[in-house]
Amino acid sequence: MMYQGMGIIAVLTLTACTQWQIVTQAGRNEACEGVTNFYTVASLLSPEAGEEMLQALRSNQAQGNNPCDQLRLVILLGKSATAFQDDTEAARLLQSFLHNPRHAQHPDRGLALLLADNIKGRQQLQEKLLSQEKSLALEQAVSQKLAEKLKREHAATKALKSQLEQLKSIEQDINEKEQSVSVPNGQ
Repeated sequence: MMYQGMGIIAVLTLTACTQWQIVTQAGRNEACEGVTNFYTVASLLSPEAGEEMLQALRSNQAQGNNPCDQLRLVILLGKSATAFQDDTEAARLLQSFLHNPRHAQHPDRGLALLLADNIKGRQQLQEKLLSQEKSLALEQAVSQKLAEKLKREHAATKALKSQLEQLKSIEQDINEKEQSVSVPNGQ
């Protein structure tokens, strides 16, 4: 079982290496072969292999301005539920790609626009989620204050009921005394 798992990792690593060779061979204005398949390959990588791929793409990006490496780096940075997800850096790289005049006619510009829209949508959802969490926290605070007020009101109502019962008892005692005083004189 362990050997089978190691075999799968080896195959995935070789597949990633094959994709990496395609990455390094792509020209500046040529379509990035396999860039859409890169997400599938990246999804199958272990966290360690993904981190290695991220470092390699960052290193390659720093050495030259290969648009295909830039898109692959954006795809990797945009992978949700990973330790290296960074929508801010991915958005910055996409803006750099989209505003670069050398990439104005790049065949994968549409993919870059799609990735930018995707990241912008996730960021808006994240902002909305944060806003809703703040609203929820405020509502919970208001609810807690109302619950405390209700508890105080309940205690006050209970005290008033107790006083009312005492007053009724006093009134009943007074009525009984008045009746006992009026009954002997009436005979």
